[in-house]
Amino acid sequence: MTNSVCTERASMSRARLLLAAATIGTALAVAGCSSSQPEQAEAAPAVTITVTPTVTPTPTPEAPSEAPVSDIQAAVDTFVGALDQLGIEHSEPTRKDVGASGAKAVFSITVNGYDAGINVFPDAEALAAWGELSDAYGGIFVSSGNAALSLNSRDGITNSVEIAPAIADAVNGEARGV
Repeated sequence: MTNSVCTERASMSRARLLLAAATIGTALAVAGCSSSQPEQAEAAPAVTITVTPTVTPTPTPEAPSEAPVSDIQAAVDTFVGALDQLGIEHSEPTRKDVGASGAKAVFSITVNGYDAGINVFPDAEALAAWGELSDAYGGIFVSSGNAALSLNSRDGITNSVEIAPAIADAVNGEARGV
């Protein structure tokens, strides 16, 4: 048995030797050193390998395709969306000067052909103070969050009284002055 093991090892060694020689011969042929005549062999061209470390940047979250909506725009969108949902005619809101309203943003808008406005307040207290004044002057409005849709309380008062509760329901808000 010992003899067969040695014979197997010897034939394995020869196989490995032949495989190694074939690999080296192939490598030399690829490199251009395959000439059997040493004086005719041409030197392989020098190859310079430059290793540059690569830095893989830390993945950053993708920037949103749209800027986040401000609280002012969200309030305007809430009221405009409710008017659209209810099929109530309206113009596009136009930003105007806040004046002495206490609001941080004021938009004029027509609702069913009557002048109206969207007021966005800095906080609930400012809205409450404005609401008290509106009530004192007979105003009609719908509030939602820190914003109010002030409806016409002169020429279109009848229309405003009719639509205010539906708008309040649509925005999960409160109708006042009705």
